[in-house]
Amino acid sequence: MALSNSQYAKIMRDYEEKQNAARLLHDERLNEIIKKIPEYKILDDEAIEASMAYARSALLASKEENCVDTTDELREKIGLIARQKALLLEKYGYPGDYLKPVYTCPDCRDTGYIGSEKCHCFKQAIVDLLYSQSNIKEVLKKENFRNFSMDLFSRNDIDPVSNLSSYDLMAESYKKAKEFVRKFPHSHENLFFSGKAGLGKTFLSHCIADELLKRGFTVLYLSAPELFDILRKETLSKKDGDDQSTESGRYVISCDLLIIDDLGSETTTEFTVSELNTCINERLLGGHSTIISSNLDPSQIRDYYGERNFSRIAGLYTFCRFYGTDLRLLKKYNAL
Repeated sequence: MALSNSQYAKIMRDYEEKQNAARLLHDERLNEIIKKIPEYKILDDEAIEASMAYARSALLASKEENCVDTTDELREKIGLIARQKALLLEKYGYPGDYLKPVYTCPDCRDTGYIGSEKCHCFKQAIVDLLYSQSNIKEVLKKENFRNFSMDLFSRNDIDPVSNLSSYDLMAESYKKAKEFVRKFPHSHENLFFSGKAGLGKTFLSHCIADELLKRGFTVLYLSAPELFDILRKETLSKKDGDDQSTESGRYVISCDLLIIDDLGSETTTEFTVSELNTCINERLLGGHSTIISSNLDPSQIRDYYGERNFSRIAGLYTFCRFYGTDLRLLKKYNAL
């Protein structure tokens, strides 16, 4: 599923709307300031005049050496006026940068591009569009580190495998998740969340996704059936004569963080075993992190997905074990 012309146009329209909103906010603030601080308009006009003179001088400087000094003087003048404007705003109780444009993405200034390269926000917009990730963003408003609570986990419910309580296991997993975020992307770490349904695996992966999205990384969140459906379509596309990787396939392999939720819920076949191996291997080679959550324990991973997949996961993923009472049922019980 490649990005179509209409999909590309939609993303660019979204950027245009963001730019218009930024311009509208700036104009509203400027009109407010001019009414309250008339002398600001004088400085603003001086800055515009100096900027125009600087542009003319810069063009002449490439042809006439004696214009270089003038250009430097004008640059200093523009800087001085900018400082005077900031001080004037602060004098009247405004932040010095009150009239700087407010962009959704300061890196590309809501254009979608940094030079000729797609900005990280553009890449995430593609991910959102291709995989309908807008739903996950709504979930992240509730499921994030700010709303995480250890109160639901028991200190008395002891896991027979680790001999730790569900509280201690979650505290350990929480610490690993925070460390994962702190070191991302330099550590190239991978996580494997293992445990029965309803123990907080998905919630904790949502917490990580929320933090990294806020930092501008591309995050792709897929259930295991969704992942293998995309990879199946990718394979069929290539069999039909398209040798180029599709947009979907590229982002499965190249996004900053891939989260595969509920591995083992799909129908396991030779295809899924092979494609999981390829996906894990290519992301490892590219230095891209992956989080896998599953109801399966490590021994079952070997049974379901073979020795090669088990070896890579066991050797190159940090395991987080989840144990306890189904939190969804517990929340319903507590609400009664």
